[in-house]
Amino acid sequence: MFAVLAVLVIGIVLRFIAPEFGKVGKPEVSFSAESIFSIGGFTVTNSLLLTVIVTIFLIVFSAVATRRLRSGDEEALTTPRGTQNFMELIIEQLYTLMESVNAKYVARFFTLVATIFLIVVVSSWSGLIPGVGSIGLCVAGGDHGAVAEAQTETAAAEPHEVESTTSCAHRTDGYTVFHPLLRAPTADLNMTIALALISFFFTEFWGFKTLGFGYLKKFFINPLKHGMIQTFVGLIELISEVVRLISFSFRLFGNIFAGEVVLLVMAYLFPTLLSLPFYGLELFVGFIQAFVFAILTMVFTSMATESHDHAAEAHAEHGVAAH
Repeated sequence: MFAVLAVLVIGIVLRFIAPEFGKVGKPEVSFSAESIFSIGGFTVTNSLLLTVIVTIFLIVFSAVATRRLRSGDEEALTTPRGTQNFMELIIEQLYTLMESVNAKYVARFFTLVATIFLIVVVSSWSGLIPGVGSIGLCVAGGDHGAVAEAQTETAAAEPHEVESTTSCAHRTDGYTVFHPLLRAPTADLNMTIALALISFFFTEFWGFKTLGFGYLKKFFINPLKHGMIQTFVGLIELISEVVRLISFSFRLFGNIFAGEVVLLVMAYLFPTLLSLPFYGLELFVGFIQAFVFAILTMVFTSMATESHDHAAEAHAEHGVAAH
């Protein structure tokens, strides 16, 4: 608590003593990822570029962590060191947690669930690296003739603003715009929707693989056998299965994107040390969102592998025992 107060005091003092210290441009928010370049008609956005970098980082990190294991070093099995020890700690804790959710299928589901966790947490934290979102390109756009005419009118009315219209820092007038070179992947709705679709199809795949077409019994319930209430509950289950796509994607996108906006605004209002506590908050939010995404994928997939008939029988037996 004392450290936070000290940071706040220092930030406020520096703001008044040296107002130009650490000054940043006016913050502007873009919901969609900006285009950086194209390859054969395929547009590469800043979030896609950072996604590739994050993927390469995870692959290289995994290769380095398992180097001794792949080389046949027997000592690596008993005394892990360095990167291997750190990686094993993460995997072991994740595996133990997922095993508590479903010990029967944890070996089958863990690979994908752990991959989702690592990708989400590293992608979210990558947006906090200095330079991400602040280093970019000047991109010409819009109608240059119209802009030139507008600049002439502006010069006649307000000469002091002419110089600012030709700058490239966060322009939105259609002449030159600032495109960040990198953007956190999870701050792009396309990425979060892709992760939600992977989780959704993984859940449905294991539901059908484990129960066959009997998996559909949880959605389409015979009203003559179980009553209209259970039939209505089944339809709600079907709707919630699809709505899960929206909740998964928008929850992750909303939290990470909102965090970036908060950091951007705080850096603009208090460009010294005052924004540091918010970096710690965003580290926590990124971890929690990765944890929630992974654990819910595990939970929903585990639920999909449970027979509806067995669940109904267990519920009936519980009701008889209660009476």
